[in-house]
Amino acid sequence: TSEDEKLMLDMRRLVVEMGDYYFNGLLCRRLFELDSDNLEYISMLGLAVDEQGRYKEAEVLHHQCLEARKAALGVAHPDTLDSMNSLALAVEQQGRYKEAEVFHHQCLEARKAA
Repeated sequence: TSEDEKLMLDMRRLVVEMGDYYFNGLLCRRLFELDSDNLEYISMLGLAVDEQGRYKEAEVLHHQCLEARKAALGVAHPDTLDSMNSLALAVEQQGRYKEAEVFHHQCLEARKAA
């Protein structure tokens, strides 16, 4: 992690506490641009755009993060399950309740098995 990334992560913590969703989104986007393979940055950007009501964009990011975390960490890893839950919520926010229910159920079953 570079000094710039550390500074942006610290700034992000502050703007999240302040509730500034727009600035949080800008910081998350910049972190993602610096290291688009960083799964934490993908997840943070997904959550940031979710908070801005951009659920379709959030869905794409959460799905990307989920698949990468499944491959890297396994299905039962807490970070993978967090991504699965985030994806379910983004889908639910778009009114696709049956599809969201499937994701929620998969997440619950994986948490029980872990």
